[in-house]
Amino acid sequence: MNGNSSAANAPTQPRTEPVTEQFEVIVVGGGHAGCEAALTCARLGLQTALFTLNLDRIAWQPCNPAVGGPAKSQLVHEVDALGGVIGRLADATALQKRILNASRGPAVWALRAQTDKRQYARQMLQLLQHTPNLALREAMVTGLVIDGEADGGGTAWTPAQGPAARVCGVRTYFGSSYGAKAVILTAGTFLGGRIWVGSQSMAAGRAGEQAAEGLTDALASLGFALDRLKTGTPARVDRRSVALDQLEEQPSDAHDRFFSFDPAAWVSSEPMSCHITRTTADTHALIKDNLHLTPIYGGHIDSKGPRYCPSIEDKIVRFADKESHQIFLEPEGRDTPELYVQGFSTGLPEHLQLQLLRTLPGLEQCVMLRPAYAVDYDVLPATQLKPSLETKRVAGLYSAGQLNGTTGYEEAAAQGLVAGLNAARQVRGQEPVHFERAGSYIGTMIDDLISKDLREPYRVLTSRSEYRLVLRGDNADRRLTPLGRELGLIDERRWQIYSDKQAAIAAEQRRLETVRLKVTDPVAPAVEAQTGAPIKGSILLADLLRRPGFHSDDLVRHGLAAPELPREVREAAEIDIKYSGYLERQQQQINQLRRQEQRPLPAAIDYSAIGTLSREAREKLSAVQPTTLGQASRIPGVSPADANALLLWLELRNRDTLKPPAETRR
Repeated sequence: MNGNSSAANAPTQPRTEPVTEQFEVIVVGGGHAGCEAALTCARLGLQTALFTLNLDRIAWQPCNPAVGGPAKSQLVHEVDALGGVIGRLADATALQKRILNASRGPAVWALRAQTDKRQYARQMLQLLQHTPNLALREAMVTGLVIDGEADGGGTAWTPAQGPAARVCGVRTYFGSSYGAKAVILTAGTFLGGRIWVGSQSMAAGRAGEQAAEGLTDALASLGFALDRLKTGTPARVDRRSVALDQLEEQPSDAHDRFFSFDPAAWVSSEPMSCHITRTTADTHALIKDNLHLTPIYGGHIDSKGPRYCPSIEDKIVRFADKESHQIFLEPEGRDTPELYVQGFSTGLPEHLQLQLLRTLPGLEQCVMLRPAYAVDYDVLPATQLKPSLETKRVAGLYSAGQLNGTTGYEEAAAQGLVAGLNAARQVRGQEPVHFERAGSYIGTMIDDLISKDLREPYRVLTSRSEYRLVLRGDNADRRLTPLGRELGLIDERRWQIYSDKQAAIAAEQRRLETVRLKVTDPVAPAVEAQTGAPIKGSILLADLLRRPGFHSDDLVRHGLAAPELPREVREAAEIDIKYSGYLERQQQQINQLRRQEQRPLPAAIDYSAIGTLSREAREKLSAVQPTTLGQASRIPGVSPADANALLLWLELRNRDTLKPPAETRR
């Protein structure tokens, strides 16, 4: 190594060293979180740099090249409503689209798209390269440049004291220093990453790419607590070696549905099908006989993996009574023969993986192109972050994506947008934006991350939100685009599209609430036959929509609505009418809860001095330093009794604050 290597690997460095380049914001990591963060800062006019280990792997989808699904699609819609890009790229590169939970209510409808992995990454790189104010740099960031004294180990420091230091740049492996007023870490699975195939392992963030060195030590030297989590990806097989004609075909059924609210991003290309196979008794027997050879069951790693995306061996162990598990074969692109074997992640040695694959119907002669592997990596538990995703310990330092303990491109993209937005606002001296739990899945996710002591990778779910009836994908623009406009993330063209759509929805609702279908109208008998209920004299079209099984598409079919009216306008009007009673009740609940939920807590409460709190609550509240009463009530270890005690303490404190001095009272 050259003479700079030892300095380059120093975890933190004071700001006395020469600076190679100066930026306002530096983003470290080229995954979905990093791309959304960098684009957000650049669009807001800040001189931004995105550092990544490999520019050719920008926004790479190392696991399943798919976007959306339950709750995840709501996140994608929300990011798009705020001006983010993940939804636009998913629409532009979709190979297959499906609507999940279509037979259930609109609160859990979910769009899912299988995307072209290489085309997706290529389009993201093009977008980054042509964005003003944004510089791309290929380098390994190994340390942070700190202004102020860092409390090594952090034994005496508490969040109530405020930041122990301020970040002012980064250092790279070869010794260069880059200055910035804010730094956003989005390291994904690369921080101390190690991939495993059976008992064999190597340092890597993902297959074929080196792990990120140095940052773990840098964070630890600043007093941050770190943990390790695990994820994995299944093998890829050659499509030409699979008997697809013997398998159940799963065609695209929603290729005319889109994540983005911007019609300019809508691309309808020729869809591709996925196929379904199942595990067999031979599959299960081979796994059971070789469990000891996997990194988890063999005792080589003990980090926790995602509960909702388990390996095939975890499925066999946890669901021992099930004779078979469904497996999906999904294309990775139009110009590659690679098939992603969804649901078949494994940590078995490579020589057993091909045997295992060949126990699946249709794959008896398959060729394995890439083996499955597990990866464990360092994470920064998000209880050390503020709702803005800034770290409590170091001012100007933000964290987003899998580094915060989440899974999925969608969760990462949403955090990246929030971190980028708030980093930009801090640089400009503006107040941070906190997303309410009641207003978005983004807010739900961030509130969960910063207040819960998570022991496994976090995945957003509809069940995590108490407000899912109002936090639907179809109304994400109605909920968040005005905020995006206010923050400078939505341009004039997008705002006009939004405004025109809302006006059209309102006009259609007024029409449905005033136009009647008479029993003497020619289409009345057909409508009665379809709904199974008579029309007595006449009926409002809105009341017709309230009948079970009758939808806006039926209005068009019976000539009761204009076919040229956009479907998203018709569906929005229908949902508002059909579910008006439920929506009003949930909004009332939200308003009632919000009055206490959003009650702010003082910035520096000495919880150890509040004797009415349990000992565990005092410890947890002191560590997390929640900003609202609602956030405090959701911290594990804070019971309802503790929340009530904290509320009473607030009331007494406010009463004492408002009480006039004794001499005034006399």
